[in-house]
Amino acid sequence: MNNTSSSQTTETTPVVSVAPQSQSFFAFSLYDVLVLVGVSSIIAALVYIGRKLQILDDLRATVHKIKVNVKVVSDYLVKHHNKFNPAELQAYSPLALTMQGKEFVQQIGFDNALSQHKAEFMDFIGGENPRLKYDVEVAAIKSIHALYQKPFMEFLKVFLYNNPTRSIEDVAPTLGVYVRDMYLGEHPEITQ
Repeated sequence: MNNTSSSQTTETTPVVSVAPQSQSFFAFSLYDVLVLVGVSSIIAALVYIGRKLQILDDLRATVHKIKVNVKVVSDYLVKHHNKFNPAELQAYSPLALTMQGKEFVQQIGFDNALSQHKAEFMDFIGGENPRLKYDVEVAAIKSIHALYQKPFMEFLKVFLYNNPTRSIEDVAPTLGVYVRDMYLGEHPEITQ
């Protein structure tokens, strides 16, 4: 028996699977989802912030217009609806305190109140950005009306209560001229 053994060599070749992958179009990894949500959130936040900034810009412009209009109205009211006591103010140009006006300022204690709270009056007038002496006068009279409600001005309310023939409308010009003179004394650059 002739045994011929034939050696069978089996070569093994790697089997490559050609099966389609199971990923679909909508399958994302967790990282992809987080990046997508993060980027869209940042974009949405930026758009939201942009809208709010636009609203703030519009609001600033509107507030500026309102401030200008309120200033025009208040300047008009201060200059055209004041009654001044001719015994306390000389109606020359510019208005000037008479001797009785100076005594009135001292009698009610406004000179002391002004010296103690001078910064508030000066800041108020400075906040009006006066360029002319007329602007300072209007702002000084307006400062009396504006600061009238402060606790350090209560003496004026007591005076007005005890003197019903007087009102803030006829006292403010006298006190305002006193404040004007002090302001102009500290601001020699205002010459007209």
